[in-house]
Amino acid sequence: MSLHHRHLDDMTRRQGLPVRDVVLDPDAEETQCPACLTKFRPLGLARCPDCGLRFR
Repeated sequence: MSLHHRHLDDMTRRQGLPVRDVVLDPDAEETQCPACLTKFRPLGLARCPDCGLRFR
């Protein structure tokens, strides 16, 4: 599994994207978007209010 994660990290870096270790919890009082790192209250939402990432 660590080889797989290293491969994904390498692919992400080659694309010029940051590697982030963020887990979105749609049931939490406040969570963070893994795409844009915006903190928000997810209750009742299906997308990140900033970047539009769909999580439900």
